[in-house]
Amino acid sequence: MQKIKLILVLTVLISSNLFGQQDVHFSQFFSSPLTLNPANAGIFNGDLRAIMNYRSQWGAVSKSYSTMAASIDMPIMKKMQGGMFGLGLNFFKDDAGDSRMSTMNYALSLAYHLDISGGQNNHFISLGFQSGMVQRSIAYGNLTWDNQWDGSSFDQAVIPLNVDELGGTGVSAFDLSTGLHWYYAPDQKNRFFGGLSLFHANSPDIGFNSESRLLKKYTLHGGGEIAMTGGDFALTPNFVYVRQGTNKYFDIGAEIKYFLQESTRFTNYKNMMYISFGPYLRYGDAAYVVARFNWNGVTAAVSYDFNLSDLSAASSGNGGFEIMLGYKMDIGASASRGHSVRFH
Repeated sequence: MQKIKLILVLTVLISSNLFGQQDVHFSQFFSSPLTLNPANAGIFNGDLRAIMNYRSQWGAVSKSYSTMAASIDMPIMKKMQGGMFGLGLNFFKDDAGDSRMSTMNYALSLAYHLDISGGQNNHFISLGFQSGMVQRSIAYGNLTWDNQWDGSSFDQAVIPLNVDELGGTGVSAFDLSTGLHWYYAPDQKNRFFGGLSLFHANSPDIGFNSESRLLKKYTLHGGGEIAMTGGDFALTPNFVYVRQGTNKYFDIGAEIKYFLQESTRFTNYKNMMYISFGPYLRYGDAAYVVARFNWNGVTAAVSYDFNLSDLSAASSGNGGFEIMLGYKMDIGASASRGHSVRFH
């Protein structure tokens, strides 16, 4: 019965315009900067940033739904008067359920960060653009169909009825996105940021057998880092609100960051080391916790979702597991020159 329900849902999704479609997303949305906002490209301390994300969920419903992403970005032309550029490349792949319904996206981001601080390098307004390809595919051979049911099991030697009407097994389309970002650091220990982005601005056609336009996705996000108790601790709040057609979600939470070792400000003698932990809530869907550790530019983070929605009955209470690995590099750093810092 469970398989039959999944087949019916899948058939409706494939054969109709996807008015209920929704992009994949990460609980650690703040750890996937280029899928959050194209204007995030290059806005960090250092010369190079590389990030990998992986998420697995809903393993109790069918085959687990898995999402992986990777990105690399860097600031360029940092010696420009009045600002700098950021360049980034990102990729993600999502595989869903028994059919392995796959969505893959790869894109190039270009952003310009305007220094509005009068040369103090602590207040920026950014504009970013992202262009690339979105691809979808499906494996019909992994599915079972109603006419294959013999009363006790599915006989996959029986040819499914009307499979040809479902259309092809793959489609690709050009995708365009844009975004704005604001960044302000009043001193060395505090910073605030926020942004607004629009993904799928050109509404690419991703239908298998008829036109099905990918809905525009609007994202509002923000956060910061606020020093506490003399600077050994910091509060790092984050939020994101996403709307795509009739689908929407709102995540909010915060972590407490404890600095085990602060970086040397003017030399490269010591590198920053910290741990952080905190709760988040995706309103009406899930609660989750995030834990992070950073040392010498390497960051590892893990989170787990606790399902609070009606889906918890079907998922047997199992949530979503997510990990992130990141690395920031100072190519020109040395003990005499210090870190390559542009953003305070």
